[in-house]
Amino acid sequence: MSRNEERPAKASQLSFLLLMVESVLIFALGIYMVALGFTHDKDWLPYLSVTGFAFVGAVAMFALAQGAKIGTRWANSPAILANLIALGVAKYQFEAGVYWLAGPISIMAITVIVTSLIKIKQSGEPH
Repeated sequence: MSRNEERPAKASQLSFLLLMVESVLIFALGIYMVALGFTHDKDWLPYLSVTGFAFVGAVAMFALAQGAKIGTRWANSPAILANLIALGVAKYQFEAGVYWLAGPISIMAITVIVTSLIKIKQSGEPH
């Protein structure tokens, strides 16, 4: 394996790993929301919408992880978009002073964005 082929392979592996972690975390958020449904009073429509969005998001991130694992190009743009949204979430967490949550979200999102951009750049170069 040449050096040019090794870099995108590492980027794909890192993207896969981080997207899987994001998928598991989003799924865990959905489970947490279900648990809150049994323990807290709430307005049901927004609550069910957020819970459903968490489960759909977890499945989508899992699909993106599988796409990154096999090196398909279709997974790059949605992975970048999802992680740009995560950076927006991290911004609000920073503003709220929840640094222990904002820091890891930012690091993970930036890493996925950079590795996806590396994969895109490398896929356009001749081998």
